[in-house]
Amino acid sequence: MKIAIFLGAGASAAEHSPIQNELFSEYFRHITYKDFGNEMNQELYKFFKEMFNIDVIKDDVDEINFPTFEEVLGILDLAEQRRESFKNFGLESLNKRSDSIRYLRQYLILLMAQAIYKTARTNNKYHKLLTEKLLMEGILSDTTFISANYDIHIDNTIVELCRETNHSIMLDYGVDFINFNVNDSWNEPRDPSIKLYKIHGSLNWLYCPVCNNLTLTPFEGGVMRLIDKPEEARCIECGELTVPIIIPPTYFKNMSNIFLSNVWQETEKTLRQSDALIFCGYSFPDADMHIKYMIKRVQTSRKKSPLKIMVFNNHEGKQSVSLKKEEDRYKRFLGENIIFTKKSFQDFAQDPIKYINMIK
Repeated sequence: MKIAIFLGAGASAAEHSPIQNELFSEYFRHITYKDFGNEMNQELYKFFKEMFNIDVIKDDVDEINFPTFEEVLGILDLAEQRRESFKNFGLESLNKRSDSIRYLRQYLILLMAQAIYKTARTNNKYHKLLTEKLLMEGILSDTTFISANYDIHIDNTIVELCRETNHSIMLDYGVDFINFNVNDSWNEPRDPSIKLYKIHGSLNWLYCPVCNNLTLTPFEGGVMRLIDKPEEARCIECGELTVPIIIPPTYFKNMSNIFLSNVWQETEKTLRQSDALIFCGYSFPDADMHIKYMIKRVQTSRKKSPLKIMVFNNHEGKQSVSLKKEEDRYKRFLGENIIFTKKSFQDFAQDPIKYINMIK
């Protein structure tokens, strides 16, 4: 049985990563007055002060009612799409970088990366439980992971598990990296391999827009180099500064990057061949129309039997009315035959075989 496991924000939240509603408070809670001496934080301070009347220096961060990450990125993306500006924040500034919407967008993405990076390195409890159980049952190699998250919880977990168990399975992201086999940094995957498709980009991918190459930074959120050590974030091919491949959770997603396009193609191909798709920690939000589009294409053009779908998106303290709305949203679009559980990602991770057998 071929299984695809889709990891949403709730799966990362189980490892104490901040969800998008917590990103701004998480970031500003951990920086000091001295940190506002750098350009990025100065621009972020000015942006929140002028756009939302929030003073991230003087106000109590824990009491601030921040807009969501999606809302903030959404208005910037829409301004760029419409070729419009906000007062004091234009698309480009000819004389300086300050006040540019495009620079602010990059700063916000780096803010997000820094807010989630710490937990992405240290907390992998449930991802580890899940992969260990699948390995013990001999079905890990028949499992494809699809992640809508930028963190590296599942990446590090798979690689560490294979090393700990001396397992020959390799991790395959579905794209080629320029540092394959360079100084033993990362070996080109070969079968048998575990597929991990990160459809919204990743903290450990650095893209060069000059020579169109992609670098992988194993075990490390390499995007953080752009904040702390920019000289170490240069392309090993042409020496130019790299940029993140991170697609924010907004309606106005730009999916044109060639590497992301390849990942999406491989994801769709995998889903056509899979017997079951298991959603973990994913609410099926309206903004993710690209995902809905892809799954509907898969559903309506399979040569195999219908794709079986199971959902795990509960968590402690979640109201039953919210869970019911999510169930309705899933079933309205994907059909009444999906199995919508009242269980969490943690429940699934602790006993995945029990639930996989229910699908069978």
